[in-house]
Amino acid sequence: MAEEWSKDLLYLAVVVFAVFFAARYILHVAWPFAVVSSWSMLPTLRVGDFVVLSGISSCNALEVGDIIVYIALPPFPPGEWIIHRVASIAPGCEITTKGDNNPISDQVYGEPPVTLDRVIGKVVFIVPYVGIFPLVVRPQSSSPAGLDLWAMRLAIFAAAIAAYYAAFRRASR
Repeated sequence: MAEEWSKDLLYLAVVVFAVFFAARYILHVAWPFAVVSSWSMLPTLRVGDFVVLSGISSCNALEVGDIIVYIALPPFPPGEWIIHRVASIAPGCEITTKGDNNPISDQVYGEPPVTLDRVIGKVVFIVPYVGIFPLVVRPQSSSPAGLDLWAMRLAIFAAAIAAYYAAFRRASR
């Protein structure tokens, strides 16, 4: 059983890496996937939705109403990826963004206008709730308490995989 499990895990890893690198090449973007982690885009996007991104090479590739992923600056958490809709595009490609669930733009909250160099990509496809797994198992902080929580989640995930294989093995007999 251990050999089957390790082979399946290896096959899964190969498929995930192949899909990732193929998507990077096809979609012309460094990181082609993101997961929605807040309610700011309700009802369009929900927490746990998995989004596929396409690269943006110029401001002409964007339109008002597109959903983009960009890198936040203060006062938002610096470096965090924000998934919001393009509200307007000013001359010089200064983009104003807002969540569908927010009445005002990110720029009113203090976020500087988004420039093209901070745009990760444009959302081209949404897969509902597939991103729940990464949200559950990723570490939420680097503090010891955050690492303990991560270890607990990883243990639960490993137990779930073991239970699946035990049930599958019984069903195949």
